[in-house]
Amino acid sequence: MKERKGRSILGSGHAKNVVHARVGEDCWQVLEELARRKGVTHTQALRDLLEEAKERMAEEAFGPRLEALARTLLGVLEQQARHATRIEALVAILRKVEEGQAEREAQILQTLAGVVGLCQLSYAHLLGVVESSPRAAEITTSAQAKMRTLRGEG
Repeated sequence: MKERKGRSILGSGHAKNVVHARVGEDCWQVLEELARRKGVTHTQALRDLLEEAKERMAEEAFGPRLEALARTLLGVLEQQARHATRIEALVAILRKVEEGQAEREAQILQTLAGVVGLCQLSYAHLLGVVESSPRAAEITTSAQAKMRTLRGEG
């Protein structure tokens, strides 16, 4: 039995003749030039060409679908960006409302503190007036009756 040499079948003279017969001299020269440029065997050059053709066929088959999916995904991303912008605007509005509410609460507390102080001064003044009045007992009794009425006791 003859041992086969380490050469590929496309490298043999017979293989060259077969390829010439099948694809023609021009295609064989293209294959030789491609193999030479890439620094690979004729077989590897053919494999590379077939892989490239396979990829192109897949792109042709799935390209429109992938483009449609990419457009859909882009639309979703743009919509998410619009939503994010709206959310940011709403958050900014809420922060302004909170700041305004805090300012109003501070003003209310300040006003209440002023009213309480004024009430205390008025009470002190009225207490001084009532205590020095000859009608102090009558004023005290009337005030106590009104307080019971306000509390619902009377």
